[in-house]
Amino acid sequence: MTTFRQLAEAWIASREHCTGSLGRIQFWVDQFGHKPIESITEDDVDRALIALTQRGKLKAGRHGQPAQPTGEPLAGSTINRFVSTLAGIFRYARKVRALPRSHIPPTRGVEKAPEPVDPDKYFRPEEVDKLLVIARVLDQKWGKLSALIVLGFHTGLRVGNLLRLRWKDIDIEARTASVAITKNGRPHIAPLTDSCLNELERLRRGPPNAFIFSSYRHEQPFNYRSLWNRVCEEAGFKGRTFHWLRHGCGSALASAGVSQAQIMQVMGHRTLIASARYMHSNVEDRRNVVRRVFQ
Repeated sequence: MTTFRQLAEAWIASREHCTGSLGRIQFWVDQFGHKPIESITEDDVDRALIALTQRGKLKAGRHGQPAQPTGEPLAGSTINRFVSTLAGIFRYARKVRALPRSHIPPTRGVEKAPEPVDPDKYFRPEEVDKLLVIARVLDQKWGKLSALIVLGFHTGLRVGNLLRLRWKDIDIEARTASVAITKNGRPHIAPLTDSCLNELERLRRGPPNAFIFSSYRHEQPFNYRSLWNRVCEEAGFKGRTFHWLRHGCGSALASAGVSQAQIMQVMGHRTLIASARYMHSNVEDRRNVVRRVFQ
């Protein structure tokens, strides 16, 4: 019966790990070292993450002394890296047949900690307008990038969901787009704005089962990345990904005063925690209003 410690030691021996990765592995070994790997549950992971959150950041000890808590909280991105490390260990267990391929890892149901959107990592409305101007000139062959951009920004849907939309998923009268399965495993209905509908009307409508954003000749989603990168570079946004449009949608909603619960519904989040990352925009706008009035 393989213990978690044995599995972790094998994983360490099988590849190179950075110092940060080794520290995260050691945390999980401290939590589960003696446990048989098949006995570790989601509840065990939840309890460990609570302990991790309570521990907070650590400061490296001097002269061989153990690291000490600083009293500062861990960032959401750091907590997510701990979960990813644990998930990697369980993937390794399935790879080497220490666990059956059918085994469901205890990290499967763990929701990511909120990671606030960097102020420089989402598209603002005026930047989206700039993208569209460039896209309509550069996208002469495919002719669908501007529609993809508008739907991405106005619905907040992930690009994978957008590329798999079929014409039958669009209800013009109800002004909605239906996504059968999202990243969180649930269906989602996205409202469509006038701009979304106008963009869709410009496209040549295919059969109900046809992908809206299909490739030129084949009935499969279009590989948009090369075209997207060209447009971004020409617009002065080199290196930005399509996902910035999703973050831009959430931030624009928050800036307009939309409640966190409503943002959760629009973005298809399962909990309020995931929508909390966008509320900085709401706070900033209110702060600016107060400054203008009382400065």
